[in-house]
Amino acid sequence: MKWRSMKKLSALLPIIIMGIFVAPARAGRIEPTPVSCWLFREDKLELNQTCTYESVSWAGGGTSSLRWEDGVRTQMAWGLQGRGERPCPDTSIDGVCAVRYFRHPTSLKRISAEEEAKNRLVNRQSSAICLQVGDKSICWLR
Repeated sequence: MKWRSMKKLSALLPIIIMGIFVAPARAGRIEPTPVSCWLFREDKLELNQTCTYESVSWAGGGTSSLRWEDGVRTQMAWGLQGRGERPCPDTSIDGVCAVRYFRHPTSLKRISAEEEAKNRLVNRQSSAICLQVGDKSICWLR
């Protein structure tokens, strides 16, 4: 009788270990939230509006959208999509691959990823997140 109990326990042991030591997949949802949005063309500010930002994420990827005041919706995706493929190295805007960069939250000047990290850690200040396709960029501040 003891042998069977040990056998059952040894079968459950890997599951118990994984439950303790493996971090669960992070997923989440950001409900629609008003944010400041900007549209730049060739680094010149072309549009300044309040947008509605929402996002859904899962292990390794996610989607976000911005709904502009005029009703236009910008759809963004990053990481693993659909059947686990990664269509763009970083992020896409409406299905077109984009490059992510940052702008200072008050001056809107381009800043490096290192400056963005410093603003976040030292000044507790979020930078504007921007996505660029060709000569156009959209930015938002959460």
